[in-house]
Amino acid sequence: MRKLPITVFILAALCCLACLFAACAKKADYSDFISEKRTNVYIYQDDGINIKIYCSQKEQPYAADGIKGDVSPLCEAFVSLPKTYETVLISFCGNEGEMNYQAVYRHFYLSFSAEDFKSDEISVTLTFGGESKTYTALSVKHSGVMSCEEAVKCVTEHDKELFASLSEGGVFRGEIFVRLLYDEGCYYYVGVCDQEKHITAYLLDGERGIIIATKQLQG
Repeated sequence: MRKLPITVFILAALCCLACLFAACAKKADYSDFISEKRTNVYIYQDDGINIKIYCSQKEQPYAADGIKGDVSPLCEAFVSLPKTYETVLISFCGNEGEMNYQAVYRHFYLSFSAEDFKSDEISVTLTFGGESKTYTALSVKHSGVMSCEEAVKCVTEHDKELFASLSEGGVFRGEIFVRLLYDEGCYYYVGVCDQEKHITAYLLDGERGIIIATKQLQG
């Protein structure tokens, strides 16, 4: 049997090592591990009436366990009124329904499956007390506000050690929650949940990407 030159074996070994190192060096795409992504918020506030609508992609069923599940579109509507009514109906963007009153938060709530409307404003019709009125809810997300993915990138650059400790061979051993918030300006909450259900939470400026606060939580 013809023997192969020793250089062939050396080259083969080097190739195997190169492949191994490449696999180890492969970086995780953290956007693939987002299990909750709130992409838009619409708000109307006047005369004691407050309307807030969240557009999200969210894991269903939701579980803060460090493992990303199947993600589905979700729209949530919150309505606060000057007084409580027995029945409140809401209608917008082709969706309608009777809202549930949440006494703890003193507001009415309704959720359903719908994609982000990607509009600067939406018309919302409320029916209560025998009357129907239409309001214009404005999106808080103007052109200067970063995307959810950009917010996550800011956090990964801020806390490289945490993400490195949860990453191996291009796989991230955790899940990420990212929510657009509004309070006189746009902010992002980014939560990083490991498989021990421990959450490292970050609050950052929605335009500049500056980390404002960090907090340790237990899921």
